[in-house]
Amino acid sequence: MKKTTQWGAVAQAAQAADHKSKLDQALADLDAERKAHAETVRALEKARTGKRPIVKARPTSPKPGSGDIVEVIFSDVHGNKHDPAAFSAFLGDLKTLQPDRIVIGGDFIDCGGFLAEHHTLGYVAETEDSYEDDVRVANDLLDAVAHHSNCSDIHYIEGNHEWRVERWALTQRLAHHKDIDLLRRTFCAEHVLKLAERNIKYYHQGKTHGECDVPGWVKMDKMYFVHKISNARDAAEVAMAKAGGNICYFDTHRASFKPKNIPGLGLISAWNPGCLCKRQPLYANTRPTEWTHGYLIRFISRKTGAFQMINVTINDGVSYAGMLLKGGQKIS
Repeated sequence: MKKTTQWGAVAQAAQAADHKSKLDQALADLDAERKAHAETVRALEKARTGKRPIVKARPTSPKPGSGDIVEVIFSDVHGNKHDPAAFSAFLGDLKTLQPDRIVIGGDFIDCGGFLAEHHTLGYVAETEDSYEDDVRVANDLLDAVAHHSNCSDIHYIEGNHEWRVERWALTQRLAHHKDIDLLRRTFCAEHVLKLAERNIKYYHQGKTHGECDVPGWVKMDKMYFVHKISNARDAAEVAMAKAGGNICYFDTHRASFKPKNIPGLGLISAWNPGCLCKRQPLYANTRPTEWTHGYLIRFISRKTGAFQMINVTINDGVSYAGMLLKGGQKIS
């Protein structure tokens, strides 16, 4: 009986030692994960808060009350997945137009390399993207927009790609909202792109803005703006039906213009500028996309608010706005 008791005690001790060893290993693994995460945060925080010079626009727009308001609208640049030739052509037009206002429709930064869940499975090339590179390229592109446009009135509507990072920060199951705010300040687009320092107004998808009661919608000069509303073949029709007014929507990467006269509402229209990113992403696999490069110019009457919108096509790195821009002279 004594022997049995002794062997039982030995077995219990061995089991307890095994459990302690596993617990120690789990704690060590957890500590290693925390240190790795902290190191990542520090690296990105250092990159974000480093003394990187920010190009600020020097406004040269007409004085209020003179001429029309010239507004340029573009979207879906996707950071390090932008199309260099298309974006260069766009910058050339910006330099000529010198707009009074710029509206960025979202997905200016790609945020793809940051979240592995968005990688296209089976393609090693997807792992070549890094969020650090994406942030650097997007900052350079924003600097170029400021430098070429000299526009100090810039609005940035959050896209579904920017929202990816915010959603990630909110789903880390952290114990306190301050921890979530730390992740947002470290990783989210409005912070890594230093939008506050650039005096660029940022419109979150999860908030309401002005007179719009739908989160993520913005209204400026008789026009609604929203990043994502439909991926249907005739997304313009869907957008108009939901807005009940003029609307500019993005996300589909396909340029579109659709007018309609509706009794009781009058003439309303929907526009999409297309994109400025590469037209054939890996996730499309072998299926050619129907994406188009381009942007929008809107001329708005300061007296009545009436406006004329123009879709500008960019094809193979060449802008078709040459004749419209009168041989390089600014439209006024």
